Amino acid sequence: MKCQKCQSQTCIIHINANHERLCEDCYLGDITRNFSRKEFACKCGCGFDDINICVVNRLQVVRDILQVPIIINSGCRCKSYNHKVGGKPLSLHMEGEAIDWTVEPEEKFMFAGKMLSGWSGGFHQYSNFIHTDIGRKRRW
Repeated sequence: MKCQKCQSQTCIIHINANHERLCEDCYLGDITRNFSRKEFACKCGCGFDDINICVVNRLQVVRDILQVPIIINSGCRCKSYNHKVGGKPLSLHMEGEAIDWTVEPEEKFMFAGKMLSGWSGGFHQYSNFIHTDIGRKRRW
């Protein structure tokens, strides 16, 4: 059986709140209690996964308040992948200092946006995901 997060062929011993079958590494997280480095890795497969612990720790606080899993859409991005997805040329994703994420149900998503409006870094709530970073304070 494969882990539904990392796709490794392993003995599945955990089922998370989303009813996914997960291996030990993906279930427990290797950065914080709920987040693993591989969740923040560049989606192109290049291996860039040097996410800044400060942005992950802040997201863990959000996760603890919301009490539901957070889905990471985009964390680290290499220059090539950032260009491919239409990211800004100086995107903090390329520094491992930005995360695009979402949460369900919609009430939690809306609450997260209101809760983070005072975020000290960059913040924007799009219709289907939230961008947070640890750069200078800005909204768009």
